[in-house]
Amino acid sequence: MLLRDSKLNTEDYMYLERYVNDGSPSGFTDVYTTSSGTRPKDSTTSFSLCSVKFPNHFTFHEFGEEPDFFKKFDMLVHPDMIKNSFFSECRDIDCNALLVSPTSSARTVKATGEDGWFIKLHYDGLIGRFPRQIHVNNAQSAVEVSGIISKAIDGRQLPDFLYLMREKFARVIVAQSSDVTGEWGIVLREPHPYGLRSSDLFPLPGFSLFASDDKNPNQIPILIQLFTAQEKNISDFLLQDLFFPLLDVYFSLLLVCGLELEAQAQNINFLIDRNLRIRGIAIKDMESVDKDLSLIQDLNIKTLPVERTWKSLKKDQYNYQIMHSFMFDFKMGEYLVSPIISKALQQYNFESAPLIKRLKEHSEMYLKQLPKDFFPSDGRWYSYEKIVHDRAKKRTYISNPNPKYR
Repeated sequence: MLLRDSKLNTEDYMYLERYVNDGSPSGFTDVYTTSSGTRPKDSTTSFSLCSVKFPNHFTFHEFGEEPDFFKKFDMLVHPDMIKNSFFSECRDIDCNALLVSPTSSARTVKATGEDGWFIKLHYDGLIGRFPRQIHVNNAQSAVEVSGIISKAIDGRQLPDFLYLMREKFARVIVAQSSDVTGEWGIVLREPHPYGLRSSDLFPLPGFSLFASDDKNPNQIPILIQLFTAQEKNISDFLLQDLFFPLLDVYFSLLLVCGLELEAQAQNINFLIDRNLRIRGIAIKDMESVDKDLSLIQDLNIKTLPVERTWKSLKKDQYNYQIMHSFMFDFKMGEYLVSPIISKALQQYNFESAPLIKRLKEHSEMYLKQLPKDFFPSDGRWYSYEKIVHDRAKKRTYISNPNPKYR
């Protein structure tokens, strides 16, 4: 897609989400996905969700403020899931309830009407390397973390170029009958980034900067289009427009809120103006954010999360330091920073070592404000194997020498 020839509207954003996307480095994006006609890479532009009404003996748990469009629904369900036994006692089922388009995440869809809300669906099966169920604890955590960051934005405690895709409402339905048990949830995300600056900005998915365009494989990479729209040299552009702001967002959330963002390429949107200049960063997927309860205590952060079972970290956990490295070095470093540098090196002849040195120096400015035992004391960084992960089992990590970006 050529940005200068585009309207920079919702249709263009969805094109980037779906077709300028090489998938996860794990390799499972196209292995475990949804059915034909509902996949991000399919040629179909939209499909319908099913709505379900539940009998009175099911319990509803709700978090946040329900948007108007959702008030007529008990639950919206991906069509792949409508035969699940959880719905065996439901009689009022409409499988043409709401027209949606898939995003880069197959279980997260965008309503084609209803102001274009994003809808994160419960999927009782593998998408990528994980099952994608939504239960009470992760639904509550998503809305609560969204509220904590929103409050920090309003209080001007975070960089003013930070925007948030707020997850404003979640509902989880709990069944406890003799025939049906379990939980089934949904999380609703606002259609536009929330922040203090101009709202007239266009979001570029992080992965679109370095991905190929499926429908136009010879197209100029998005990263290069952005670079040629400004005057800096390539190293200064990467650092000042992309990496320094990214690090500012990442570490500010830790120091102000005690929250560790999963800043991989799918969860970061770079926001551009009509002149293709990068003006902000929008973060999304609050369910994946780690809540560092020990850091909150160490730094005397006043906001203490209520939900402390889902993705909470404490120093007595075996992987407390490892998870910090995993999120910073692996998720942000290997899934976002490294691919951007590699794409730039493919196009331009420049020395990357001085760039990485400056990037490390910027990280060090923040590391001095964190506890000395925040990252692993062995001086290594941690990743994990390209396997389907069983969340019921203890996760094992790969130890790697020489952290690249700190």
